[in-house]
Amino acid sequence: MKRGKPLALLIDGNSLAYRAFYALPDTMKTSKGIGTNAVYGFTNTLIKALLDDKPDFAAVAFDRKEPTFRHLEYKEYKATRDKAPPTLYDQMPYVREAVEALGIPVLEKAGFEADDIIGTLAKKCEKEGYEVVILSGDKDSLQLITENIKLLTMRKGITDTVLYDEKAVEEKYSLRPDQMIDLKALKGDASDNIPGIKGIGEKTAITLLKEFSTLENLLDNAGSIKREKTRQLVEQGKESALLSKRLGAIKTDVELDVEIKPQKIDITRAAPFFEKMEFSSLAKKYSGKTASESLREKREMISQYDYICVQDEKELRKLINELEKCGEFAFDTETTGLDAFEVDLVGISFCAKYGKAYYLPISKEGGKSVFRLLKPILESKKLKIGHNIKYDIEVLLKYGINVAPPYFDTMIAAWLLDPTKGGYGLKKAGKEYLDRDMIRLDELIGKDAEHAGFAEVPLDVATDYAAADADVTFGLYDIFKQELKKEGLEKVFYEVEMPLIPAVIEMEKNGVSLDTKKLKKMSGDMEERLKKLEKDIFCIAGEEFNINSPKQLAVVLFDKLKLPVRKSTKSGPSTDAEVLEELAADNFEIAEKLLEYRQLSKLKSTYVDVLPGLISKTDGRVHASFNQSGTATGRFSSYDPNLQNIPPEVRSAFVPGQKGWLILSADYSQVELRILAHLSKDPSFVYAFRKNNDIHKATAADIFDVDELLVTDEMRSAAKTVNFGIIYGISEFGLAKQLKIKKTEAAKFIDNYFKKHKGVKEFMDGTVEQAKQTGIVRTLLGRLRRLPDINSPNYGLRSFTERTAINTPVQGTAADMIKLAMIRVYGRVK
Repeated sequence: MKRGKPLALLIDGNSLAYRAFYALPDTMKTSKGIGTNAVYGFTNTLIKALLDDKPDFAAVAFDRKEPTFRHLEYKEYKATRDKAPPTLYDQMPYVREAVEALGIPVLEKAGFEADDIIGTLAKKCEKEGYEVVILSGDKDSLQLITENIKLLTMRKGITDTVLYDEKAVEEKYSLRPDQMIDLKALKGDASDNIPGIKGIGEKTAITLLKEFSTLENLLDNAGSIKREKTRQLVEQGKESALLSKRLGAIKTDVELDVEIKPQKIDITRAAPFFEKMEFSSLAKKYSGKTASESLREKREMISQYDYICVQDEKELRKLINELEKCGEFAFDTETTGLDAFEVDLVGISFCAKYGKAYYLPISKEGGKSVFRLLKPILESKKLKIGHNIKYDIEVLLKYGINVAPPYFDTMIAAWLLDPTKGGYGLKKAGKEYLDRDMIRLDELIGKDAEHAGFAEVPLDVATDYAAADADVTFGLYDIFKQELKKEGLEKVFYEVEMPLIPAVIEMEKNGVSLDTKKLKKMSGDMEERLKKLEKDIFCIAGEEFNINSPKQLAVVLFDKLKLPVRKSTKSGPSTDAEVLEELAADNFEIAEKLLEYRQLSKLKSTYVDVLPGLISKTDGRVHASFNQSGTATGRFSSYDPNLQNIPPEVRSAFVPGQKGWLILSADYSQVELRILAHLSKDPSFVYAFRKNNDIHKATAADIFDVDELLVTDEMRSAAKTVNFGIIYGISEFGLAKQLKIKKTEAAKFIDNYFKKHKGVKEFMDGTVEQAKQTGIVRTLLGRLRRLPDINSPNYGLRSFTERTAINTPVQGTAADMIKLAMIRVYGRVK
């Protein structure tokens, strides 16, 4: 911000925290379960303002619990406002702590609101020659704006901000800032339960103020108001308007004990607070330490552990002898990259007892003898422990070592224990469960570090880093094996997830073959089709424009062609897929062409043109990565490429690897609905499946209340949507939208469904009720999902969590069944 005066930044702590709480998901929590969405959003917004504006003075004001002078005058003041959710209330001490950690004064005073403190301080700062920016989540402070005082507030969330000065207020409201309190006095304020004058809305109030300038002048000259009804309302509401002005006016004369003087705000001083709240990105960014200083501190902490570098064959044999005496050991590989099948091995670390670990650097010259000695122990029947052990096993395959089961993957264990929290990396888990502040790889290698690759890291530093990885992995194993037992997760861990690892490794190693000639032809054909569609669109539009520009497209569709606007955003009429689909349904040809153009363009750019670039130079095949722990329900995810989401048009390019080979496709029939029938024990569902009836046809007969013989294809299609929608807890609105029917009709479908399938309704209600009591839901095999928001005061979040509670046992059990099938098919194929 360009300025000639010093700047004061004054923040309304409560309103900003409130905004942050609703802008970010309240699933954000520390490892100890402390909610952090309000704290994190508040802190980030505050830091951004400090960095953007670089204030010379800053202060944060907070409300207090005691009644204010406004409550004493008007007991109904704010009486209709909902109480803050307990989860926000619990975070407010940490919000205050964030301010204190940054060295910014925290101001509050009994009997007054944060607005009053800010108003007083703003006027005081202005008098002392400061330019003032007020940062607040609401617009009450518009009344304070002068030539030197501005308001930075939010349009939506906490990132979409707008700065109001005198000109901006007049442009938006056609009023001066000092008239804003009179506007509130006339129209009232529902959020604060300020009455205003009943019957006077914003438009009328602005018209009156433009004519009479002030509330007092208006009331004194009410008889000259031309419109009779308005005149009567003003005359009758005089006392209410004056009361409303007293309630809404921000005080600017509160006695405050604060010295306004230049401050030196140092964000790095808050680093301990960021670490405490587990704001890892902020802690890293504002640690105030160089990479070398951070590394030195962590190595000093590591010195308490017994970490040994194995540098010759004698020491290696001694290590192997020690591992042979143990029933289990952890190991971890250090490599030159992330692609397990393309990287080179730099070293391996081992641990068989927490606190003591070994690092074995591997040179190209001595590698063969090392692998010969390691092979027997790694291929033995001892339990091997790893964090994302799949990667380490795949790396060693290149060197002729087939690491044999049984396995214990601490990353998968961490995920099973809480599949919704995300971030199961070793460093995070080590900090959470063992309070270990581990060396990060980016402190050793990369653009901000001294070394280009791990092979260049000095041996003593590499030992500390690598040995700690194996050591912490073993420490996590000690904890997780007990936690899995305690949480009833042993069956799904030992009988599903761990036996699946060899099958996943085989899938990733083998990869899939692509017909590149077919893809090239496909790309060329699509390019021709896109050019043809482009010409058609330009012809209908009567001009050429950038089809991929929403702004230009909106001008063509709604300004030039005068198509009906279906939905608007802050930047104008929307041209998203939903809007185009509605327009296409109304037979607007240009919308149909645009939809086809977008779908074809996405198909070409996302799959057809990208897939050839993913082919390995080593074996000419595509090796996707499969993630066992990628979803909260237990389902697989895959990437580079996502093989689970290949469009039908592109699947023909996936071909058998050799002549005479075939691609076999296997799946369960309507597995989720069968699971729902089993879990709910609904008689009609169970009967239909046992008789091998068409379940969607049977459901159509139920919801349309007709004989099955009279069910049409359209009825069956609608019933299919209902069947699968029920699993996901679909609402009347959601079903109406999907089927393009009225909400009342959708409600009737759902009502008829539950009348015929009372067992399903009882299962759903019972599952939600149990989840509210226990905070978790489980699959048939015992896989759990934690639902911390099942009792949330936020209706939208609570409703979403209730739907999650219903569909997780169904989806999760289906995921377990698929994983069991993969294990068995893999075994049979072998």
